[in-house]
Amino acid sequence: MKPLIYILSGNEADCCAISDAALTNGCRAAKAGSLAEASTVLEKEEPSLIFCDAALANGGGVLRSLAGASGNSDLCAVLIIRPDIKPGHLKALKPWAHDYITTPVLREAAAARIRNVLRVKESELTAQRAMSSLEGWLSGMESVLRCFEPLSFDGGKVQDNLARRLLRRSTGERDRPSYLMIAAPDGTTGLNCDIYAAVNGDVRKIGAGTRIPESSVFLRIKAENGLSHINYFDRGCRLDDFQSFFPPQFLQVTGTIYNLTGFVHAGVYVTAFNYGRPATAQDALILKGFFLPGRVLGAVANDMLTVTESFLVTAKALALATDSQGDNGAHVFRMNEYARALAEQMALPSHFVREISYSAQLHDVGKICIHPDLLRKPIRLTNHEFELIKKHPLFGAQILGDSPLLRVARNIALTHHECWDGSGYPAGLARESIPVEGTIVKIADVYDALRTMHTYKSSCTHEDACTVILGGGGDKLHEVRPSHFHPDALRAFDKVSAAFEEIYECTGDKLRTCRTP
Repeated sequence: MKPLIYILSGNEADCCAISDAALTNGCRAAKAGSLAEASTVLEKEEPSLIFCDAALANGGGVLRSLAGASGNSDLCAVLIIRPDIKPGHLKALKPWAHDYITTPVLREAAAARIRNVLRVKESELTAQRAMSSLEGWLSGMESVLRCFEPLSFDGGKVQDNLARRLLRRSTGERDRPSYLMIAAPDGTTGLNCDIYAAVNGDVRKIGAGTRIPESSVFLRIKAENGLSHINYFDRGCRLDDFQSFFPPQFLQVTGTIYNLTGFVHAGVYVTAFNYGRPATAQDALILKGFFLPGRVLGAVANDMLTVTESFLVTAKALALATDSQGDNGAHVFRMNEYARALAEQMALPSHFVREISYSAQLHDVGKICIHPDLLRKPIRLTNHEFELIKKHPLFGAQILGDSPLLRVARNIALTHHECWDGSGYPAGLARESIPVEGTIVKIADVYDALRTMHTYKSSCTHEDACTVILGGGGDKLHEVRPSHFHPDALRAFDKVSAAFEEIYECTGDKLRTCRTP
């Protein structure tokens, strides 16, 4: 709707001049001869500008009443004054007037006032749009950063969320695009694209994996090597002719295209279509602000994944080097799987489940500091020898150090022999003072120790191992009581014990192909 210019004056010549000026600036004009008539109109619609005859202003009381009627205390008003107005009268009106114009009103003078007001309002609207866009961008970035897990980064999910934020922005309908396209080269001469649309207040992917040729409009975006905004009427183009710039496969999904903004990053096109008004350079900047951070985080995640994979290979090698079981690493592999199964059953965060599933294998890394003859002694250890063995958690914590990547592994190495009731070692920690990763690996280690045959003891069946863990058993040196275990971890073990049996059976090369529930 065109902006409204309101005139409160009884001078017909002034009203005509102002009305003509309004029309030449693309505005509507309405007039009233009294406060009552004006108030009725202002209750329904707020004008962009009011021209008010100072003779009707009643010392500012009329303008105050008009502001109250419109609900805007800062209603923009231009006073129409006589050249011989008294200074005292003008001073009384000053708080309510934004500008002055003398009578008889010249159309050109009124037009200049209107243009100035429209420019100011457009600047204010642009600032509001920019602020709204910034708030949306910050909200989107906070959402992405809160969920940023490099090892499980889902670029597709981030893309979907950002598309939803862009197409459902809280700005007015005119400021949002109707379609969004993310298109990557298909390795030949075309593009594979995902197309999103705002449909009935929701955002849907209406074209997933649509293949289109890299047509002229996209090549233009690439050639500009930056931000692009294109309206169909640019360079005198007709709407029908504008459609020929787009591939038919694309138009079959979107329908008629009126405008677009876009940019290219690392060969990928990010393009928004059909804003409710002409597209601007600011729209292109907002589009880039929404999507570039997610793509950068994706690149960071890929780099971190490469580094982490190298780290995991090193961690695996260290675990195998310190494994004293002599079973070609089956024990340390099983520890990872046991820990993962328990953590999943306890509904712990996915990043924690992933971290404990590669950290558990380092639980006995401290044994590298224990003499091998003691670790492989074919008969039961003496109390003195057992005290020496009990130092391996401290050695393990020293070896793993303070690296953030090894934090969980260090906690496991240090606390997987602590007991919930405080009877464990090396520090005699109890209850919540034991990190949850330590309580999980404790159950895993006890189960595997019960199942595994040593020179000084026979192996248990799965059923016997579960009976000992859930009900207690063992001998004085290796007594097991339910009070040793975190209650939540113990309940989780009871529910996934069948998975433990399957994991134990999947050893060596077979373990790599077995998949536990």
